[in-house]
Amino acid sequence: MRKQTVDHILMVVLAISLVFNIAFMNIKPPGVRELVVVGYVILGIGALLFILSVITLRNKHVDHVIDSGVYGIIRHPMYLGGMIMFLSHAFFGQNLIVIMSTAVAIGCCYLLMLSADQRNIDKFGEEYVRYMKRVPRMNLASSLARLMHKAK
Repeated sequence: MRKQTVDHILMVVLAISLVFNIAFMNIKPPGVRELVVVGYVILGIGALLFILSVITLRNKHVDHVIDSGVYGIIRHPMYLGGMIMFLSHAFFGQNLIVIMSTAVAIGCCYLLMLSADQRNIDKFGEEYVRYMKRVPRMNLASSLARLMHKAK
């Protein structure tokens, strides 16, 4: 199967997971209200990461590897932001269907992230390979340490 077809299937599964989460998040009131607050915090962090990555790409011409802003810390901040936002759904829904659907969605995002690496290697060549060596895919601990070091 062609790589592009696999990516499209993953995107459809991701969309179905989102619909499942929306449909089943409120089938019963959440058992632990404090977890809903945690969910909002997680959703905010994911949305911020996603928005920062969109702003960075919007202000740049994408004919070369972008390694500034949030892309200098995390290689795929948009995918990671989406994964974090999906994670918040488990805290909102607090039921097995939402948790399973969230796990499927996060898995799809991860596979799409791996596919994006290959697409970028094909597009940018050695420049992207060097970028991959400098910037982690999504290691949060390493990314936070790099951020703190850059802030000094």
